[in-house]
Order: sequence, then C-alpha cells, then structure tokens
Amino acid sequence: MAEGLILPKRPSFGTRGRQINVSVNSYEVTKFPTKAIQQYDVTIGKGDERRALIKKVWYSEAVQSTFGPARATVLFDGNKLAWSIIPLPFGKRITLTVDLDADDTRPRRGQRENKHKVVITLAKAVPLQMLDAFVSGTYAMDNDVLAGINFFDHLLRETPAKNFIAIRRSFFQQSGARELERGVEAWKGIFQSVRATQGGRLTVNVDVATTVFWSQGCVLDVALRFLRIPSADDFANKINQQGPRGAIFRDLKRLRRIAFFCKHRSRDQETRRTYIIDGFEDSAINYKFELRRPNNEGGFSTTEISIKDYFEKQYNIRLRYPRLPLIKTRKKGEVFPMELCFIVEGQRYPFKLDDRQTSDMIKFTVQRPSVRAGEISQNVAKLDWKKDPILIQYGMEISTRMIQTKARILPTPKLSFGIGSEGSQQIQPPDGKWNFQGKKFAKISNPVKSWGIMVFGPPTGNYGIDENTVKMFFRQFISTYNTHGGVIETKDPPIMYADPKKAPGTNIFELYKKAGNKVNAKPQILFFVLMGKAPQPYNDIKAYCDLNIGVVSQCLQRNHVQAMKPQYCSNVAMKINAKMGGSTIYIQKEDHPLFGQDASIMIGADVSHAAPGTGKPSFASMVGSIDLQATRYAAIANSQGTGVEVITPKNMIKFVCTLLRAFKAATNKIPGRIFYFRDGVSEGQYAHVIEQELENMREACHVLQNNYNPKITVTICSKRHHSRFFPVDRANQDRNGNCFPGTIVERDITHPTEYDFYLASHNAIQGTARPVHYHVIHDENKMPVDRFQALIYNTCYTWCRATNAVSLVPAAYYAHLASTRARAHEQGTDDTHTVTTSTSGSRDLPPTEVPDIRNLHDSLKHAMWFV
Repeated sequence: MAEGLILPKRPSFGTRGRQINVSVNSYEVTKFPTKAIQQYDVTIGKGDERRALIKKVWYSEAVQSTFGPARATVLFDGNKLAWSIIPLPFGKRITLTVDLDADDTRPRRGQRENKHKVVITLAKAVPLQMLDAFVSGTYAMDNDVLAGINFFDHLLRETPAKNFIAIRRSFFQQSGARELERGVEAWKGIFQSVRATQGGRLTVNVDVATTVFWSQGCVLDVALRFLRIPSADDFANKINQQGPRGAIFRDLKRLRRIAFFCKHRSRDQETRRTYIIDGFEDSAINYKFELRRPNNEGGFSTTEISIKDYFEKQYNIRLRYPRLPLIKTRKKGEVFPMELCFIVEGQRYPFKLDDRQTSDMIKFTVQRPSVRAGEISQNVAKLDWKKDPILIQYGMEISTRMIQTKARILPTPKLSFGIGSEGSQQIQPPDGKWNFQGKKFAKISNPVKSWGIMVFGPPTGNYGIDENTVKMFFRQFISTYNTHGGVIETKDPPIMYADPKKAPGTNIFELYKKAGNKVNAKPQILFFVLMGKAPQPYNDIKAYCDLNIGVVSQCLQRNHVQAMKPQYCSNVAMKINAKMGGSTIYIQKEDHPLFGQDASIMIGADVSHAAPGTGKPSFASMVGSIDLQATRYAAIANSQGTGVEVITPKNMIKFVCTLLRAFKAATNKIPGRIFYFRDGVSEGQYAHVIEQELENMREACHVLQNNYNPKITVTICSKRHHSRFFPVDRANQDRNGNCFPGTIVERDITHPTEYDFYLASHNAIQGTARPVHYHVIHDENKMPVDRFQALIYNTCYTWCRATNAVSLVPAAYYAHLASTRARAHEQGTDDTHTVTTSTSGSRDLPPTEVPDIRNLHDSLKHAMWFV
C-alpha cells in the first residue's frame, strides 16, 4: 500500500445477528523479536540475473564465509535483501567476486568465465517498534511497517524453504501427489503468512495449499502425455505430416523453460548438471553439425555428422526415435534427444488447466471442514515452530492453537416472489437456499413471441440429436416457463440444423430471418443446442448474437436436452426471464437497506487476465444496477493492456457514463449514491483504485453533468485469501460442518484499525466454505455498519439464475461473468459477418495498449446478456 494513503477507520462493530464462536486458521505470535535486526541490500552481478544463479552465488562458500558467527542466522529473500540479528563482521559494505567454477577440477570447456560480482551493503535497522505500534493501532501503515512484515515473512520462510519446494509463501512436497491428465500432477503443501490483525496482535495464517507441477520422468514420456499422443511413432508421424508450423509443434513449445538433466554420460553420475528447454529443433537424423577432433598431425579435423550418428559413435547409444524433434537449450548449438532427457522434480506448471484437469483438481482439493482443519493442524506440526532454529535465534514464538473468535450469523432476509393463485409468495429460507418449484418470478419479462432454435450437430447418430427430442424438450420448457409466470406465445418456433459447411454467423442469420418471418417481428431470443462443452461454436454464437444482430441467446447442452429434467428447465427459465427483462426474486422492503433511501446504484467491476503465454489482452468489465431493488444489471466490457489490473481512464469513464445513463433510462432517477464493489485487487493496489479509478469515476459524473457529485463508497471484494471458519459448536454448523450462510467475522483476523470484515454468505455444497473479504477503502455514504453489511448479504439472495444465496455480492459477481463472457467478443472467426475487434493501427500500438473490442449491439445495452 502506498505510504501516506489513509483508509477509512472501522466506524464500529456490527451488532445484528446471533453471536457464535468460530475457530479460524490463524495463530497468535506470542513473542516478538526485540533485538535490533539489520537489513542489507544485496546486488549479485548486474542485478538482473536469474533467481537460480543468484541463489547459487549467495549460498557459495565464498559468500557464506564472510558472515562469520552470523552465518547460521542470515536470512535472504532470494533476490536483493538480507537480514541478520548479529551485525555482519565486515561492517557497512563488502565487495567480492565469486568464481562458481573454482572447485570444479574438470577441464574448462570454452573461454567464458563463471565469475560474479557480489556487493552487500548495510541499509538500515528494521524498525520493529513501528510494526508493534501499527499492530496496536497507534501508527499508520507506511514503508517501515511494510519492511517489518516483509522481514517476518522471510523469517518464517527460511527453515521450511530448506526442507520443502518453496513457492512464495507456500511449501510443497511430492508425497501424496495426484497425477492429472497431460503429464502434470497436483501437489498439496503448506501456506503460511504473517498478518497484523485486530486486537493488537501479530498472527500467522496457516492453510492447505495446492498447485500443479510437471510430472517427473523422461521428457519424451511427459510430452506424449501432454500432447495426448499414444506413442512416439505417432508423434514422429504427426510432426512429419504437419511440419514445424503445425498444431503439434506449437503445443510442444509449452514445454519451454522446463529444467532437465541427462544420464547418458559418465560425468552425469558425478554431478547432475541441469539445462533449460529453450525450444525444439529438427530431428536427430536431419540435424547435422561440425564435429572437431584432434588428428595425427597435431591439429584438428572437422567432419559433418548427424546427432543420430554422433550419439552412436560417441556414447554407443542407438536412438530409438531419431525422427523426433531435438531439445534446444539456451546455449547456442546445444541440442539433446528428448528420449535422453529427464525433467527436474518440483517445477510448477504455469498454464491454465483444461476442463478435465480442473475436474480432477477439484476432487483432489475439496475437503470437508473437519478434514481441512485436521490437515491444517498437521501442517502446523510439520512447521514445528518451537524447534525452528531460526525462530529460536531471533526470539519469535507462536501459539499452536487456532484462534477462537466471536462471529455473528446475520438474519436471513425475507424474500418475495410473483403473485400466483395464492397471492404473493414470501419465504425466509433458513439455510440459504429454497425450492423454486411452484413459485412465480417476482418480475415477469415481456411475452416471448418471436424466437427460434438451431442445433449445431447432426439429426442422427451417437453424436447428434433428432428433431423430435428437441421438440419434446421445448414443450417441457414452455410448460415450466409458464408455471413460473412467464408467457411464451409462439409454441412451435422454427427448428433448424446448422449447415457445417457454412460459417456460424451465416447459419445464425438464416435462423434469425426464419424466426422473424414466422411472426413478422424481430426475434427476441434464439436457442442453440450444442453437442458438448467447447469454446466453439459457443464463442461464435455469442459474438454474433451480442454484436451483430442484438438478440439475446441461450445455449443448451445436448445431454441436458435429452434428459429433459424439470430442474434444468427451471434453471433455464430463470436465465431466460432475466435476459428478457424480468427478475427472479425481490427482497422484502423491510429487509432491503436501499428501500426508502436516496436512489442508489450498485456498481461492480472486475478485470480478467488471459492465461499466461497467450499474449491476449486483459479484459475489464463493469456492471451497474438498473432498478431500485438492485436485482437487474446492465454490463459493459472492453479489452485493456495485457496484464493491466487497474481499469484504464478511457474504459472507466466510458463504463461509468454508460451505466449511469442506463440507470436513469430505466428508473427515471439520478442516483445520489454509488456503491462501488471492486473485485480481484490486492492490498498493494488499493491506492491505485482510489487515485485512479475513483477519480475517473468522479470525472465520468462530471462528464454527464458538471455539478453532479454523488456520494461514493468503494469496497474491495477478495476471495484470494486463506482464512477459513470452523464453527466450534455442532449446533452452529450445517450438515457438512460448515458455518451457516450469513456468518460474519470482524475481529481477531481483520485489520487492526481499518473497515473490513469476512462474510460467508452461501451454503457450501462441497468442501470448506471460503468467506469473502470485504474492505471499505473509501466511504462517503457513511451507511451504518449493520445496514451496509445487510446490503451485501441480503442482495446475495437476488442472484437471477440460482435458488440460493451466492458467495459474492452480485454486483461483483456479475462483473466477473461479464468479463469472462466478453472474451467471446474478441474471438476471430471465419465468418465474414462478424468483426469482433477493431484492427486499425493495432500493429503500432504500445505493449500496454490493445485494440478495443467491438461495441455491444444497441438492442442489448440494458439486457442481462452475460448471464
């Protein structure tokens, strides 16, 4: 967080709800280091060397011997900072040169030296008294406090980093790993982090961590699994057919940056030298080089030889698969056959998991609360703080008992549905969920008159669906929709099968014309039956409907259509009603914190980033409520610079103006209050949100009207944390052992002085519920704490496509949906009707700028197209 930034103080603690006791996975630091801690700046080489080299130099005997009696207690962050409780003997500064080959007795190949300059400089004493004052609430966050927390994180990290594979604040070991598909495996580990928390104490948060690593073993075997190719011969044949620019070779590039070692040379048995995959070359048969050897005349002679022949001649190894690509390393001209290379253990897999991997990963990570709490206790035992030699040296002690804190279960709001035969239906669901059967929508959308159905698949065969089955499903759907109060006037819409020879847009336009001509009116909605879950034709359908013809669309999976289950029909009905202008449910006015108040708009924003290595831009999205109940939302999205988390000024101003206009158009009111919920922002970016996004929001208000100054409250919503609740009493747990919906924690694990809380608003079906951390970083509305917490919790019951309270305030949740869905708008297609991105000038754009996506069709600007 930026120094000098002052965030709102906690106005008070909430009082509403039933008080309970919960254990939280945080542990109190019972003894603080009190001695002076010296901090040192470290520069190795030019200061931009790879972490592996820095580590090698730092832990060399040449460097370690300069620390004298402090050697066992010096901490290093692996990059540029070091700490010691004992002043280092060289005083303020030392400069030395480390030769990493000094102890290597083998003949040196080539002239390049392996020498590195090291400079260590005394920077300052870590002012732990400032951190102590911050924890007790008498000192504001600044760089001294950050330096103290950073020191404690590295103090805790030092010993486990030597015993486990360390990735930031998590520590992993392979035992108990589960193999996933495509040559990767999931490992469980330990997460621990130091936090200053409410109640004037320092705590250590410990949790179960899970991440994915490349499997160990031969590079060839892992590559075959990753590429889903059954054999090395098939691999060679595909490479031969497709060439170096084919799909296989492109996917193979994902193995770049993997470290590997070899076993085929005698010297490999003495020391294991590692290499990095930098790419792939021609095959061992085709790749030739000049082999230089001494001759009888005292000079050297060179002969051209293939890699295949070289290994046979030099190592007596006959390659089994000489037609496969060779691994290229970072050293020019250095190549190895894949079958002779072995992946170094413990290398993180950096790519997004596919659907099947994700499914397996979820099964591996899901744990009931009692199991997770037991595993966390085991992790604390493995960390063994009491015997940690570094903690002992520095005088730090940590309790091994989970902190117990006071929590509250907020009252469940009363909900109302539409008027049916028995009048308006009201419920107060006790466990965060309800049955929608027999209930009507709170607000019913316009009657559906003009609509059509298209099947993207054949009418026969195992991978198709016949027209009669489609008709039977829609008869069931129409009946369900009518039961919930909706009206579908046209009972026999056109059903078409997409022509696989035509572009998706061409097919959709033919359905659009046919559906419109049937009733002589523009189609209101189009349904598409898809054969499976895949990016295409889904993305093409969404892009064409959203951007070109301005019609909301609904995709259905073939297996669900064939099953025709009433619950599925009901779920689809809720989505259709919302897309067509209706609302599923309302909060009763006495439980709605916005009722009777100034007109208020709830705005949510999110930024989603593309998978690493794809080079695709980040996407920003924003949604804003367009009714006074905050149940319906309009959305807008756009691309922005790759990896840019803060929403750009251009996007921010356009988004806010668009949503405020939509609110006024729908309600005929101008909101006097804005509640802005920002998802996915780390603590270090709070200042950017206030200094940039908030200021751009104000500027947008002035663009609309020069003297328009609504009161704005900004709240960060985060699920990227490791705090979990474990209710102490069985009476306060659901049947899975989770806390009940509405459980809120404000003490002991929250900020020492600022306005934040953790809220578990949903009923977790499986695993341990993850509460959302809400942190108010700007507050002009000054809504009373109980009312503001109720605003967040109660609106979680208004999610348009579910019969339960959701885990995140809907404004932020819808923004996340819109951001993900808008990615379909950037997809390139072969369809001449669809142009989803503007390409003018894109080649000359700076790296932080990307082309805008095409605007949403005017017809959908107030529609919930994203649900």
